[in-house]
Amino acid sequence: MQPSAALARSDAPRVPSDVITRPRLVAALESADALTVLRGASGMGKTVVLAEWTRASASTVVWVAPGPDGSSASLAQAVLRALGRRGLAPAASAELPADPAAGRAVDAWRVVAAHLAEVQHPLVLVLDDAADQDRESVFDICRTLAAAPDARLIVATSRRSPFDSDGLDLMIDRTVIGPDDLLFDEDEISRALHIRQPDAVQVLAATGGFPALIHAASKQRVVGDPSTLLEAAAPAVAEYLRPRLERSGVDADALAALTRISIADAVDVDTARALTGADDIENILDDAETFGIGRRSADGVFSLVPVARELLHRGLVDARADEIPGLMRIAIDGALERRAPMDALRLAVEHDDLSLASHVIMSGWTQLLESHGPEAVRLLRRLPISRLRDQPLIAMLLAICYIASKLRRLRGLQLLRVAISAANSRRNGLGPTERVFIWAAESAALRLIGMSERAAHVASKALNLYRETPESIWEPYAVEMPLLCTHLGISLYYGGRVDAAVECFEYAASLGASHDMVKAYHAIALLSGIHALNGDMPEARHYAELIRDSAWGQDHLDGYRGTLYRVAEAFLSIEEGDVVAARAHVQVFGPHLSTSEHWLIMGVAEAWVALHEGRAAAGLEQLDSLCRLRGREGAGTHARQTLSRARALLHLAAGDQAAAREVLRQDARPDTFDTLLERARLALVEGQASEAARMLAQTRRAPVTSRQRAETAAVQVAALRRTAGDAAARKTAETLLVRLDDRELTTPVGLLDPEDVDFLREFLTDRGAKAVPGRGVFPATSERPRLSSRERVVLRALTSGASLQSIAADLNVSPNTLKTQLRSIYRKLDARNRAEAIEKAAAYDLLAEH
Repeated sequence: MQPSAALARSDAPRVPSDVITRPRLVAALESADALTVLRGASGMGKTVVLAEWTRASASTVVWVAPGPDGSSASLAQAVLRALGRRGLAPAASAELPADPAAGRAVDAWRVVAAHLAEVQHPLVLVLDDAADQDRESVFDICRTLAAAPDARLIVATSRRSPFDSDGLDLMIDRTVIGPDDLLFDEDEISRALHIRQPDAVQVLAATGGFPALIHAASKQRVVGDPSTLLEAAAPAVAEYLRPRLERSGVDADALAALTRISIADAVDVDTARALTGADDIENILDDAETFGIGRRSADGVFSLVPVARELLHRGLVDARADEIPGLMRIAIDGALERRAPMDALRLAVEHDDLSLASHVIMSGWTQLLESHGPEAVRLLRRLPISRLRDQPLIAMLLAICYIASKLRRLRGLQLLRVAISAANSRRNGLGPTERVFIWAAESAALRLIGMSERAAHVASKALNLYRETPESIWEPYAVEMPLLCTHLGISLYYGGRVDAAVECFEYAASLGASHDMVKAYHAIALLSGIHALNGDMPEARHYAELIRDSAWGQDHLDGYRGTLYRVAEAFLSIEEGDVVAARAHVQVFGPHLSTSEHWLIMGVAEAWVALHEGRAAAGLEQLDSLCRLRGREGAGTHARQTLSRARALLHLAAGDQAAAREVLRQDARPDTFDTLLERARLALVEGQASEAARMLAQTRRAPVTSRQRAETAAVQVAALRRTAGDAAARKTAETLLVRLDDRELTTPVGLLDPEDVDFLREFLTDRGAKAVPGRGVFPATSERPRLSSRERVVLRALTSGASLQSIAADLNVSPNTLKTQLRSIYRKLDARNRAEAIEKAAAYDLLAEH
């Protein structure tokens, strides 16, 4: 049966001439599924969207007005009447008696099915306002539609209903367009209000994209910022919602409950019950969703629509002002309990209780900084300095958020000074908790702007105060303590207080694990990486395995907090000879190299992998690229010093001793054992074994880490082998073997000349070492002439062009002694004369001073 074209959409509601078109929803309604459920509260634009789709659809659309009692029989009759109006069924069939007790509903659905079977073109039944249909009616109409190949059903509901039942999926294919889909997005707001995208973002944040509010705002013709636009639109929406609320049948007790709930933007069921004292609060929230004044998220959090909240809140202020302080505290405690500190902070500031805001900041410190920085800035930035001086924790939160932005860094530093001054003052009455939080934030800020030693000093001060403070005082903020201690440890580590940092991380990991393993993750990751960098591989493996054995998401493993875990895994893989796995671990650094404070450690790890892959030139280019990426920071003294060892090793692996020497001369810190070790290694590579041994034997500095101790022993073995023979070297190699086995290291042996590597590999194999290193990373230097230090002095003197007599006088030796030394030099260089000796010495890089 084919209807006339004139009847195609005659029973659809009229689309307003000024409707805001929403193509994405119209497209979603053109689903191939037999059932589409359009669910959203009153004011969310369901009927308007359906009418717009009806006008655009090529299908025959039949609008069905549900029966008054929600029963299956009355729904079947309503469908038959609607089909009759459209000429798709005889009018008489719509008047079938439908007495459920007599089974007539079944007969009516058989008639509906027969008429639908005759339809030979796409047909869509639209059932608006269908939330009150009972389960039987829903299953009957879906069963009937599922058997009609050319028919579909679209239903609009204001709340969850039997149309959302899981059982329907076994009967009919279903698409659900829910409340979140009905909200306006940024693009739709921009088009509707004729505003720029940044302003649309602000409107979305203020309204949640609630359609009625956007529609009202579109009619205001207000020029200005989004807040002005919304203020002008609010009365229109209030007028829209007020009569619906009055006609909704909400009883006085339920209305009083919703009025108390309006103290907050959002509440969970427990908080709603605490605010209202209502045992039937879940029913009240369900009814509020039905009446279009609120909705629940997927995790069960209820929120009033913006204008409904405004209306109810006015009633709260007018009639229940004395309850507001108590209600606010309950709402804030509820928000903190469900880990929504931004909601709690917004509520405290909204009611101008900055002392309570400081409590919220301490309770949700980490989450506010990591997830809500821009929101916190928008909320707090208008507070005057005079008030921030009395609330230094708020000033510090703002300072940290500003310092993270290059454009606002100066403002951040100004607020940092305000907060530090207040925290160090004895007159402002700050308790130990506020001081520790402020000092922890000060430490982090100083670290971020490159003042590592000062950051470590402040971190130590904060840690001491924390330890001195009774645990009972910390109890309200216990959830934040593991991460706070972790960040104090990071400041200590970058300030050079490595042992104190490790102790702090161990405490943070223990404290976090006793509450929530998520809180322990960052400290565990840091411990794994630091132990790996230090060459303590058993400890590094222990902490890495704690992470491997837990179900962490990729955001943990690959993000900021997982950086040192990836470093540990890379170093462990290299010690096991698996450079492919090591490369996979450092590749996750890519997105974070330009922003992470751990960038230097990332650079060292990438260089270590490249070194053991045999890609020294590529490793050098990676380091240079990283430093260019970091700009001025990458060219600074601290960066050059930190990366000097990695650069020197890569140059040696590339066979460029001169470049390695220059790096150690220009960039390396002269007062560290690392620098001394690399200079001794360079001397060994250049054939000056006795000089390498002397440097390591006569220094007053001692190795600090297990890696330094093992690498020192390896260099000493190689130097002894060159100067005293294999037998003497084997005695010292015994010490090296113990250190390698105890610390599960192999790489210290690989950082030697290939001949020395072969010697030590054979020795370690004979002694049954737990692990034997693979090939060395340096090229062979056996063909390079090995001159004594005195011969090098003579060789450099030859380049002056002076006569031999003059050179002998300058060197304070006799001409005969000089001639003897020259004959030895010529023999070692296979040179026939002075000019040829100088030429070959330059080729072997033997003319540089050491």
